[in-house]
Formats: sequence, structure tokens, C-alpha cells
Amino acid sequence: MLLEHNPYSFLTGDDPFLPIFPVEVTSEGTAEEILFEPRHEGFVGIPHGGIAMGLCLDAWRRVGAPLYPVSVRFRFGGSGITIGDRALFTVEEDRESSEPCVLAKITKPGDKTPYLRAEIRSAPDASREIPSENPLGPDLRKLPYYRNCFVCGHHRIEPGLQRRFAVDQSNGVHVVSTGWGDVSDDGDRSKFFLFGKKELHPAVLISIFDENTAWAGFMLTRSAGLSVRVEFTLMRPVASNERLLFVSQPTGIRGNPKAPRFFLAAGTIYSMADPGRPEPVAYGKGEWVIMDQYTAQIKENLLPSSDWEWIFGKDG
Repeated sequence: MLLEHNPYSFLTGDDPFLPIFPVEVTSEGTAEEILFEPRHEGFVGIPHGGIAMGLCLDAWRRVGAPLYPVSVRFRFGGSGITIGDRALFTVEEDRESSEPCVLAKITKPGDKTPYLRAEIRSAPDASREIPSENPLGPDLRKLPYYRNCFVCGHHRIEPGLQRRFAVDQSNGVHVVSTGWGDVSDDGDRSKFFLFGKKELHPAVLISIFDENTAWAGFMLTRSAGLSVRVEFTLMRPVASNERLLFVSQPTGIRGNPKAPRFFLAAGTIYSMADPGRPEPVAYGKGEWVIMDQYTAQIKENLLPSSDWEWIFGKDG
């Protein structure tokens, strides 16, 4: 399966954001070594899951099939990856599938289970599953952010998406949202994150979606988690100058209600070209495993430094 080189891709193009070292190319697939660096960080010390998922989407677009709309199933596993680790990225056709399907994997050396497995296939009936219209209300409160996170980091040396999320509780449900293209700086920022001359890279969509939706589940449990499964449907390419709105809400938990093991959430990405008629361009859902070490980490690292108190309570 041949991956065409795309010089415009911020992730794998002529000036790749993610260092890639070719290993093997055959008629059946491609194998490359990748290196995770501090500029790829999400939680402190580990890469943002959106970078890894975005790499899989990048490969699908470079293969050239299947065409939009597509449905993607991501599954995380293995022993985990930290900043500074190298991993093997493979792309091939899923020969066990009855329909065309790109299968991408990121595997840490020594692990039998991939860190990330992605199945990308056509979604011809995707429009039938588009969620109901935007549930966002007027009562928004800004959420804190990290220093170096690829998505929400506001003090990075390297270019980042620099999102600030907000939660609305006016309807009794923790609806989390953020925009893209709604401030003047985003026009300049988008130039760092392209797939084509005028196309926003799908890694931007999945990265912001992942964090926005994780925040929704976090607000339900007040506990941080890592992505375990994500299902994501993309309806069409998104232009670099499109104004977008990401909206997510929690959908439940798994495990003991007093000490849940997982939280679940779902979200939609809207094009706001016509604010009176938001157009869904992507949607999905996911599951996150709750990990106490990252709940503790955000209390120590969120900015402004005291902004976690209203979330957890003054006693933490």
C-alpha cells in the first residue's frame, strides 16, 4: 500500500512536525520509525493522543482511499509511550475486511499490543447518524490549561493549537466547547497545521475533538483519564479558514458509580460558516480510563495555578 508524499502536510511533509524514518516499503504496506518529542506533549511527559490519531488520518489521506465520508475506530493499548520514545508506524490494507479499509498501527518496541490501532473505512450512511443540533447554552466558564500541551498549551516554544475550553452548565449537563477560527490569530496559526494549501489537517480536528470530549467526561467524574477507544466520523475536508465549533458532553461511566473506572463522552464539530445553521463536519464518541496520577498532575500543572479549585472544591 503506497503512501504518496504530501509536501504540504505539517505532520509528515517536507518539514515534518513528527520525525519519521523510513524502514520498509512493499506492495502490501509501509513501515516507518517515529520519534515523540516535547513538542508533541499532552499530559506532562507523554504525547498527545491526537498526534498519534492524526498520523493515522494523515496516512489514510496519503493512501487516497477510501473517500469521504469515513469512519475511524481508534483503540489504544500496550505499555504506553512517553516523550523521547521511538515507535514503529505501519500502514497496510486490512485483508480481513470485506470492504476497503486502511489499517494503521503504532507499536512500541517490545510490545505485542499496539499503542494505537486505527481502522479507517468508508461511511456512506454517516449523514443518518449525525447528532441533533448544538446543545450549547449561554452560561460558559473557561477551563484551565497546560503550559506545553499541543492542544491547550499557552506557553509553548513550538507552534501549538492554543485552545481554551469552556464548560456550560445551564441545562444541568456539563457541555464543553471551544472554537477554531473565531479569533484573528487563528488565521495565522492555521498556516502551521495544513494538509493542503488551503486545507486544515485532520490531525487538528481529532486532537481538539479528543481533548474537548475528554474534558466533558472529566467534568462528570472530576477525574482525568487517557483515551482507550475513540470512534470518529469525518464528513468532508475542512478549509483552513473555516470557523469551527467543537461541542461535547458526557454520556456515562463504567465501573462502581462511587469510583468509576472509565468515563464516556461524545461530541460534534460544526462548521459555523452560517452561524444560524451550523453544519456538522465530524462527530464521534470515546472512552477514557481514569488514572489518579493524571488527576494529581493537573492539579499541580493547570494554569492559572488556582483555577482547579472551583472544579474539585477548595480541599482538592
